[in-house]
Amino acid sequence: DHLAVEDVLDESEYPKVDDYPDHTLAVLLGIADDEQRLRIVEYDAFLGTGYLVTFLHEDLPGFGWMRSHLTEPGRLGGGGPDRFLALLVEAEAARFRTVVDSLEQQIDSLEDRALAGDAAVIGEIHALRRDGLLLRRVAGPLEDATHRLAREDLSGLGQRARMRFASIEDGFERIIETLDASRGLLGAVLETYRASVAEKANEVMKVLTVFAAIVLPLSLMAGIYGMNFRHMPELAWRWSYFGLLGAMALVGVGLWFYFSRRGFIGGPRFGEVPKTIGRGLSGVVRLTTKPVAGLARAVRGRADGSDGDQPD
Repeated sequence: DHLAVEDVLDESEYPKVDDYPDHTLAVLLGIADDEQRLRIVEYDAFLGTGYLVTFLHEDLPGFGWMRSHLTEPGRLGGGGPDRFLALLVEAEAARFRTVVDSLEQQIDSLEDRALAGDAAVIGEIHALRRDGLLLRRVAGPLEDATHRLAREDLSGLGQRARMRFASIEDGFERIIETLDASRGLLGAVLETYRASVAEKANEVMKVLTVFAAIVLPLSLMAGIYGMNFRHMPELAWRWSYFGLLGAMALVGVGLWFYFSRRGFIGGPRFGEVPKTIGRGLSGVVRLTTKPVAGLARAVRGRADGSDGDQPD
């Protein structure tokens, strides 16, 4: 049937089951063997009396498992094409279960880091939410497809195969429930992170308020009375000015380390200092040479113009 062929060639099809007079077409989805990211791959199966024809856009782990067991006598326990299709779909459904379990474990591992206020949690939450939504979007249609394979009298399907498809349908129902719960857990982890960050911000504000409360009356007294006293021994010291500058620098650096150790700000990154200085110096060099370069271009342009005005 040309409509069935179009469904097979179209990779954007959602899972479905079409019943024809002499065969059944099942359009299903599996998870690609890709360690970099989660990818969904379509596979199709034509099931009829005495035959099973599958079409793959990309190889899937379930098909590799099936091929390895077909070469070993007795491993699949016999059966017709409908049983082979059920085993194949079951193998791909088991991969969904494995990926969803891994998703749950990653969410559980995020909770402690969210309590600690780890900023990297935000990116991981969004990545897990994206994968969860992708799995949820395909798990629903897969459940509907396996429901038809389990409950309807379709061409080429026997009773034992339908019973196995009923078990696969139950598995997809549990996967959907787990994904819905995981979405709620991700929201809870995100709220935990936000609460932890807000608590740290409150702690920072408390410390800064204490510093301000100590410094404010001292600054007020110094502002009213000034420091113009007759007897100030350090005014006669030769290096008092540079000593004061050094003390100010030490206080600034000390406060920076203190706030860094308390987690109020990021720690010092001494390895980036040479790069920063180098970028600053290169910018200064460009600014100083820019007028010279502009003047050189102007002189070159005038020279070219004067050469063009000379007669042959």
